[in-house]
Amino acid sequence: MFNYDESLSVEKEIAAPAKKVWDIITVPGGLSLFHPFIFKNSSESWNDVGSKDHVTYYSGIEYDREVVKWIEGTAYDLKVYEKGKHKITVSFRIIPIDDQTCKLINTIKVDFIKKLPFPVRWALLELKIKPLFTSYLCHVHKGLAYYAETGNQVKQNQFGSHPVFSK
Repeated sequence: MFNYDESLSVEKEIAAPAKKVWDIITVPGGLSLFHPFIFKNSSESWNDVGSKDHVTYYSGIEYDREVVKWIEGTAYDLKVYEKGKHKITVSFRIIPIDDQTCKLINTIKVDFIKKLPFPVRWALLELKIKPLFTSYLCHVHKGLAYYAETGNQVKQNQFGSHPVFSK
């Protein structure tokens, strides 16, 4: 049987301890510290299942996110909604390499296309979605690494622009 993976993953080694990276990605509203495409990130809490936030990109696109899985210190999964409709599922995994280095892995599952016939899903994923989101995640990982390693907040489009999320 043919097995096609409809998710995409991007990983990056970060020269910072796993706990420090965890602390950064779990600060309520903290995306604005390291995310090069986020104009505003608002959240009352970001510490367990059920936590919710709202993100506004420089391009004007807005999403609501909700944590659906939480593994303290190492991982969380969230569902991303646009105008109340579930669009994608994103997982964050931090793997310690040594005391001063870790690896961040993000996996995206594009849920909104599941109802499409396989040939259409495949073409959409391979030709449009995977290239766009791989580029997006690489920029976000660069921003997180920069912030974790220097303590300096990332600027808008600091590592290049993005055709969907940049202004």
